[in-house]
Amino acid sequence: MCRITGIWTPSTRQDISAVCASMRDTMRPGGPDDEGVFLDGASGIALGHRRLTIIDLTETGHQPMTVSDGRYTICYNGEVYNFRELRRELEALGFCFRGTSDTEVVLNAFAAWGPASVERLIGMFAYAVWDSREQCLHLFRDRMGVKPLYYYLHDGTFAFASELKALHAGLAGRLAIDRASLAEFLHYGYIAGPRCIYSHTAKLEPGCWIRVNGSLQIEHHRYWDPTDLSRRPLFSDPELALTDRLEELLTDAFLKRLIADVPVGVFLSGGIDSSLVTAVLARHTDTPIRTFTIGFAERSYDESGWARAVAQHLGTEHVEEIVTPDHARDILPLWPEIYDEPFGDISGIPTTIVSRMTRNHVKVSLSADGGDELFCGYHRYWVMERLQRFLSPLPAALPRLMGRALGAVGTDAAAQLAGAHPSLRLPAIRDRMRKFQAVLANWEGDASGAYPYAVAYWLPREIESLIGSYRDPRPGLRDMHASLLASMMLWDMKHYLPEDILTKVDRASMSVGLEGRDPFLDHRIVEFALRLPIEYKKRDGTMKYLLRRLLSRYLPGHLFERPKQGFAVPIYSWLHNELMDLVDEHLNPDALRAQNEVDPSTAQRAVAAFKGRDGSVAVDRIWLLLVFLMWRRRYCG
Repeated sequence: MCRITGIWTPSTRQDISAVCASMRDTMRPGGPDDEGVFLDGASGIALGHRRLTIIDLTETGHQPMTVSDGRYTICYNGEVYNFRELRRELEALGFCFRGTSDTEVVLNAFAAWGPASVERLIGMFAYAVWDSREQCLHLFRDRMGVKPLYYYLHDGTFAFASELKALHAGLAGRLAIDRASLAEFLHYGYIAGPRCIYSHTAKLEPGCWIRVNGSLQIEHHRYWDPTDLSRRPLFSDPELALTDRLEELLTDAFLKRLIADVPVGVFLSGGIDSSLVTAVLARHTDTPIRTFTIGFAERSYDESGWARAVAQHLGTEHVEEIVTPDHARDILPLWPEIYDEPFGDISGIPTTIVSRMTRNHVKVSLSADGGDELFCGYHRYWVMERLQRFLSPLPAALPRLMGRALGAVGTDAAAQLAGAHPSLRLPAIRDRMRKFQAVLANWEGDASGAYPYAVAYWLPREIESLIGSYRDPRPGLRDMHASLLASMMLWDMKHYLPEDILTKVDRASMSVGLEGRDPFLDHRIVEFALRLPIEYKKRDGTMKYLLRRLLSRYLPGHLFERPKQGFAVPIYSWLHNELMDLVDEHLNPDALRAQNEVDPSTAQRAVAAFKGRDGSVAVDRIWLLLVFLMWRRRYCG
């Protein structure tokens, strides 16, 4: 696993190796073991690489790497788990290899099969290939977007990088905030590709590659699309056959993610997905699995006891740590460095803590991201489907009236009432009630149109008062799939998974030189899940039905049959108490008046509501303002 960057100024032919090296070295934590720069001075292009050694720890894995005849040079970040099979195929074609890295396999695969070679890869990756003969640059990103890749094009310069801080270093003074993307951040808490916080800058979308020619014209290509794949015929096999097939796929994908020349561990939360990863590996390996988890002192947020019980049952070597507000105080000043685009997922704090802890023991760790999007695991899916059944027969005006009534009562009071019922004593219940009120208030006849409100923070009308006119840039759910549940999962697979969940894990882990791997996101598992009938994902109110059936082959039911908790964080309590000084520092009236991206008066009213009796309703909005202004001070101050 590594970090990559590059800059191309074909019209100037300047020596840009020093610029490229400065870009590269902003990402040192993600590649502390080696560094390199490739320069084609005649073409005006430089490629930079920082290496985290995982496979082939020797000099033969050094990058950037060039083929023997000098035509192709690769700058690669990722792991391809079927590289040994591909190597044998390439050797049969006459290719010779110097080392044992997957990088050399990916490079020679490109030389053999061109851009179509990406379709043969099983793994996570983002890489660039320079073709010196054709004077063109190819950029690739894996199917699910596990590894990041940004690029910039403006005024005769093309640049790319794994992290935005590298572009900031190489394009000083040329990056300006894109206000539409800022509005999207305030709406959802992250910015979905291809958009980026900077103008003239984009994310290469998952399952895509681009070709840039000598005139800096870009050709866009998509080689894999889950929406198209979801329209294939569904499986008609009986339940036992589907369970066996899923177990076979998961076992192969999980074991492939153990391929490394360094120690490997597993993030274990105690939930369905991470327990299944751990259980499958424990059954199919000879040495004890190393597992890592974090918990919270606040009992309603803590799952560490469940993780500990699973670890004891499976006989893993288990390490755990309790996250406190002191951890948050330690992490938050580093937030703009770790997440160098405004990023609002507060669970980045415990993710960073567990990554730090894990890195003290291993260099690679498996997580279980993607299970919720693939197998229908989020509580909001259940809520939205129930709302669809209950409200669709009613006139659309009636749910909106109910939403206004709930707003009049106050979502804080409603949350307290809801919490009186045991099944509704959920972490972040206040935030959930506010989103529920927004869904009702914006109901237009079906749940697909209301779903974006279920995952929103600042609502569109609030954003308009905060920064001006706003239009949600994301396509709606209505045309994605005939099934509401399938549409919600696809929508999250396209936006939330790559740009929130995977971004969170990638930045947190790479900030401490830890490689994170996501076995559920093996594209073979994704394609299986997309053809799985909905009754195997949700049945009689049970989410992740088939995963639960499979897990019962490995664990007794009392270790996992419980309501989903999620990776929630007690941010309301923290910001109102131990971290209030950060709010005062960044969101005081003088600080708000000193910037021109958000309206100071609107922001000050939100801060006042947060500090007053409505604080529980405003906490998520305050958090996003805090994150943005911390980021702004670091990169635009």
